[in-house]
Amino acid sequence: MINNVQLFTNKTSKYDHTTIVSRRTNQISTILDGLLKDYQAHTRPNFGDGPTKVHLDILINSFGPIQDMDMSYTINCYFRQGWRDERLQFAEEVGVLSLSTKMLERLWRPDTIFYNSQYSYLHRIPTSNRLWRLFPNGSIWYSSRITVKAKCNMNLKNFPVDTQICHLLIGSFANSALDIQYNWRLGNNKSVNFDTKVLLSQFDLIQYPQYDEITNTNGRNFSVLRADFVLKRHMGYYILQVYVPSSMLVMLSWVSFFIHREATADRVNIGVMTFLSLTTLNFDIRNYTAAVSYLTAIDWFIIMAYVFLLASLLQFAFVHYFTKFGFGEPLTCYQNSFDDDLLDENDTKGNDYNLRPSIFHTDSTNINSKNRKPRTGNSTRYLWRLWFCLTGDTKYRSSLRKRTSRFGINSRSELDTIARIGFPASFILFNILYWFYFLHFQR
Repeated sequence: MINNVQLFTNKTSKYDHTTIVSRRTNQISTILDGLLKDYQAHTRPNFGDGPTKVHLDILINSFGPIQDMDMSYTINCYFRQGWRDERLQFAEEVGVLSLSTKMLERLWRPDTIFYNSQYSYLHRIPTSNRLWRLFPNGSIWYSSRITVKAKCNMNLKNFPVDTQICHLLIGSFANSALDIQYNWRLGNNKSVNFDTKVLLSQFDLIQYPQYDEITNTNGRNFSVLRADFVLKRHMGYYILQVYVPSSMLVMLSWVSFFIHREATADRVNIGVMTFLSLTTLNFDIRNYTAAVSYLTAIDWFIIMAYVFLLASLLQFAFVHYFTKFGFGEPLTCYQNSFDDDLLDENDTKGNDYNLRPSIFHTDSTNINSKNRKPRTGNSTRYLWRLWFCLTGDTKYRSSLRKRTSRFGINSRSELDTIARIGFPASFILFNILYWFYFLHFQR
């Protein structure tokens, strides 16, 4: 008897539950049929009674990649819209309705677009990633999962020491601000959020403020929502791949200043190989940077590296052509130089070559040192030496070779001595000015 009573009770409860579900379904169907009976989907809510207000918020799942080549960025997000349609009001006791998206196709929806989008799509695998809910007061909450590839107008003059601001512009495709008015649902600076912490390979996301504004297009005012993503570039990759290798090539070219000027092939090979290596490095840089019509910060550094390498080659050209006259080892510099011998003979012959060839000999060679005339000042000799060096005077060079042929010696070049200090000092000064300008002054 007890078992029969329990069985009867279970059947009765199941019947009552089925009846309740059936009644609920019939009630919802009746409500929807009544709402859609005279509903016109082509007419916006509040038509003729002010603009329709659309509220937005965005939950971003992933941010990136950010590409310099085509100046774009990609985001994957839940795009949420909300508006109120008084024609869809129903009894509050029914509660919130979460229905199929096919029902949404029969209702009015705002024509929201991304103005600076290059390519966007709605996720449809394994099913259409859309959700909508209808509230008793006629409010609609519509969420969709989309991926947007948007245009980002970058200024690469400070690349790679740069900070970029990428905009996301949202608004209506055809309706002006008199018809549809957009605003952030949670207020400015709170309506764009991230599901997880954003980790980008080349950038840091500093901040992402939001704004609502009115823009004029073809004489019509449109309500536009704007989100600005402020991105600061990481420099670690470029320091390791560009700045350090190019600086090492410049420093490698200084090795030639410590090689004797008789080793012509060695010094030329060092200069040429460093120059070609920097050219190869520059080609690799161009493969992952945007082609712009102006010079970037990294271009200025590469150009100055070229200048230092070219200067080291030209320095040896001057050393080789104007101070190399024979074979031998460097000698110790004495107070009395070969310039005095050359000066005495030039004064006798009426020549103007009052310069010393950067070679020295011992006092035993200065036989008539007491009978010499006073030596010409150093400044005058250097000016004459610079003049003959620039003009390429072969007569001057031949005169020096004749005077040095009996000694058969080559002293250490003064140009090499100066370059050993001048080139590193100037390169260090350039780096100080370069990094101060782009890291502080340009900011």
